Amino acid sequence: MAVKAKELARILGISPASVSLVLNNKPGVSDATRNKVFSAIKELGYEDLLSENLEEKKTILFLVYRKNGTKMEESPYFSQIFSGIIEGVEYQVKNCGFKLMVTYADRSSIAAEVEKIRGEQMEGLLLLATEMVEEQMQLFIDMHVPTVIIDNYMESEDMDCVAINNEQGVDVAVSYLASMGHRDIGYLHVNGNANNFVERYYGFLRSIRENHLTVPEENIIEFSSNGGDAVYPELKERITALKKMPTAFFTDNDIIAIWAIRVFREMGYRIPEDISIVGFDNISLSELLDPPLTTIQTPKYAIGCVAVNTLVSKIAGKSEGIQKIEMKTSLIKRNSVKCLNCK
Repeated sequence: MAVKAKELARILGISPASVSLVLNNKPGVSDATRNKVFSAIKELGYEDLLSENLEEKKTILFLVYRKNGTKMEESPYFSQIFSGIIEGVEYQVKNCGFKLMVTYADRSSIAAEVEKIRGEQMEGLLLLATEMVEEQMQLFIDMHVPTVIIDNYMESEDMDCVAINNEQGVDVAVSYLASMGHRDIGYLHVNGNANNFVERYYGFLRSIRENHLTVPEENIIEFSSNGGDAVYPELKERITALKKMPTAFFTDNDIIAIWAIRVFREMGYRIPEDISIVGFDNISLSELLDPPLTTIQTPKYAIGCVAVNTLVSKIAGKSEGIQKIEMKTSLIKRNSVKCLNCK
């Protein structure tokens, strides 16, 4: 360290290491210490320390993938899910002293985007891969840069990931319905290839078994994941075909729950007096419903932060092995579930 920097540390009564952290814009010192150092630099005329010691920030590239290319602001569901994760990534990248470069891709542009980012100077790569399939994630393997997958994973390749503990979340939802006296529970399941929905399906079957319940095959209603208004007619056709209506439904996400509530009301059912319902994701719209929707909270912001921490450890060579980190969910109790065993 330059003599002037050591002198500044002596004058301020702090360690030279603390001064170095401030000059290089690194975490590890308090805001008070950081402000103290910058004030002293200005007062003592040591501004040249900033240009001499401030390292150029290294870049983390963050690719956000949307299957159909719809802009996030045009999709209420994905804007709410993705924005929380993105905010966590943005905050933690800055907190760790890196520069963030964000790019977007869809199924028609992902191959070209991969070729484009090969030429970027980056220390690591984050993939928001909720809707990606393994073949698409494999495009990034031979880049030979530290990579962390967010909200998805690959069974066939050694790539670190940070994801939702879907099975745990579904078990919380089903167990709650069972504790409220519901023995006849239906399931509205997105029949897509996203790992989240696959894990929720197996989580539902496991939780039904562990709660000593049975579900008739016709009560597991599967439909496509095209989204938007296309969900409504398919849901209505399948639900109205039921011979016997369950007392409660678990749904793969809040948007499906919202469409289902519309169908139930058109059929003359009341929520929750006649049918209870639980969603998944806790999007902001869920608490504005009448009644507000009971749902599973996913730690979107924390997922982004943890993914960055995992990547930074890989960049620094401090992590060993391949990690699949699953973030625990929690139940948000609102008014869409009726207690059948309450006096």
